[in-house]
Amino acid sequence: MTDREIYEGCLRKDPKAQATLYQRYKGRFFGVCRRYTRCREEAEDVFQDAFVKVFLNLHELRQPDQLSFWIHRVVVNVCIDFTKKQVNLTDINELPEQYQPNWENESIISQMSNAELMLLVNELPDGARMVFNMYVIDGYTHVEIAKILSISEGTSKSQLFFAKKLLKEKIEKQHLFSDFVNR
Repeated sequence: MTDREIYEGCLRKDPKAQATLYQRYKGRFFGVCRRYTRCREEAEDVFQDAFVKVFLNLHELRQPDQLSFWIHRVVVNVCIDFTKKQVNLTDINELPEQYQPNWENESIISQMSNAELMLLVNELPDGARMVFNMYVIDGYTHVEIAKILSISEGTSKSQLFFAKKLLKEKIEKQHLFSDFVNR
């Protein structure tokens, strides 16, 4: 089935089309939920909420060829709403503009699999993880993040700086450990 056929079938409440939509996008979008949550059980709850929202609001999609993009936005928004209820993003003080993280050892990152990197991202404190996901992975700007999360743009930037700093430390520690083990 094409996305258009799935879309039209779902609008008619066809169970086969609904099951196909769910199965086609389950893996990709469960991964999105997993990035925003602390554990698999939370991710499963958020994922189910997101797909309920997808099915209830599918009639709002005007371009069936944009189905995947639209579902992604719905899933990310449900994840953000869930995480906003869980996280206090004002814990980190705003950092002056001159503090910009630098990734001195990007070759280490390029050697890591997405799964390895996501494991490290998942270890970040909630606020830093959320801003990192929104900015680096989902492509939001600091202005958009600030508006969505009801925080200042500076707080968004400081959360991202903090996330990158922690990731850099974790990656370097992991790289040093693997160098030690491989000797």
